[in-house]
Amino acid sequence: MRSIVLFCFFSVCVYSQNKNFVIVDKQIVWQNVYEDSTDLKELKNNTRLDFKTDSTGYIKKTNFENKRLNQLTGEFKIESKKDKYRVSVFNIKFYVEPIGLYSGGISMQTISEFTIEKSLIKSDGSIKKTSMGYNLTETLNPHLVDLFTIKKKTKSDW
Repeated sequence: MRSIVLFCFFSVCVYSQNKNFVIVDKQIVWQNVYEDSTDLKELKNNTRLDFKTDSTGYIKKTNFENKRLNQLTGEFKIESKKDKYRVSVFNIKFYVEPIGLYSGGISMQTISEFTIEKSLIKSDGSIKKTSMGYNLTETLNPHLVDLFTIKKKTKSDW
């Protein structure tokens, strides 16, 4: 009976990763398809995106005003077809405040950046299942979806 209760508890606590995060060539990539016929040039109005070409660029350092996320950057690529576009985000890096350690006359500083792969890839090459209520991919997904959603301009006569 006790093992059944533990199994049920464990099953409830383990969440699967968000389906928009996949592994491509040992790298975690976030991908989403948007059904929208708006001109992709409208995305260039987003101040959190730094375009290098019409379809590639970088996410500027941000945590999306979410206290559960460290600041991050990433690269993106946008592909388009008739009335839809697909965004891929890769090379996601997180930044943490470095901590200085001083011991016996030696000063050391902790690593202040790490990749999403370091956090989420298991030794067998698959994505870790996150437990105990915090799932990085589920936390990050809505922010990325919103970041690359083309915002419709509201017309006002004011």
